[in-house]
Amino acid sequence: MVQNSVARSAIGFAAIAAIFLATDSKAQDSSVPYEEKSFSSPEGWAMAHSLSSALNLGSAPAENMTLWKWELEAELSSIPHLSREERRVGFGGFKSEDMNKSPVFGRARLNLGLPAGFTAQLSWTPSLEIKGARPDDLYGLALERSLVSNGRWQLGGRLHAVRGHARSDVTCSRRIARIEPGTPGNPFGCTEPSRDRIRMDQQGAELMLSRSMGSGRWQSFIAYASTRMDPFTAVEAKLFDSDHNASLGSKGTVETYSVGASFAASPRWRLSAAFSYTPLDVRRPPLRERANGDFSSFRVALAWRQ
Repeated sequence: MVQNSVARSAIGFAAIAAIFLATDSKAQDSSVPYEEKSFSSPEGWAMAHSLSSALNLGSAPAENMTLWKWELEAELSSIPHLSREERRVGFGGFKSEDMNKSPVFGRARLNLGLPAGFTAQLSWTPSLEIKGARPDDLYGLALERSLVSNGRWQLGGRLHAVRGHARSDVTCSRRIARIEPGTPGNPFGCTEPSRDRIRMDQQGAELMLSRSMGSGRWQSFIAYASTRMDPFTAVEAKLFDSDHNASLGSKGTVETYSVGASFAASPRWRLSAAFSYTPLDVRRPPLRERANGDFSSFRVALAWRQ
């Protein structure tokens, strides 16, 4: 009976994951120029940096939740502020783009206990617009489980993915569009806010090593994640009253290192915090030498269990 329940749960989750992890089938408009960019090019780095803000990482060590019990979780993570030089990514690294939108990224999670010690996680980011940027049907899915445990020490595994888009006026921001085209403040001639859309698709795996402290209410952890990214950006802008439509794509894998702690304030409430670091390389003009474009983030999460 238990084996049948586990099998049905595994098959059901595999079917959902297969649909969720499927490559986005929406092809770009054939009439719009498309360019595949290197992952370390200025444009490729900008897309990887944007997707890094939405990495679907574990907020606490995996645990064996009671079957079909659920938990609600809210997570907030920081997004680093970029200098003008770091934002010089357009047209091969010669145009500064308005990448400093929201300073934070948030998501809500529903964690559900499954048979055989697995936990499924479905996450969603609200479509709130901040400084011209807005998530668009941005969802996450994860499956995690404790792999090895000896009481105080535990090694957990996690599969994770994100699907969805974000819209913004990165190419021509509202502020730039108000400046007279062709002047030093608006040298590329933006006449109105652009309508840019980036696909946030990514999937990967994470390992987390944790240790219980004291009475077990505190848990410290370190984690390593490898994430495959498949961003695609569609640009719609007016430059000097001429339509500028383009699409860019890139593919690459990033590694993320995290350290953090989790505290069970009560049987129902849990608070966790973590610092994550994702190395990102970028080759900037004029010499195209490698530069440091790493992404770092501080994350906090609050969970309430049924």
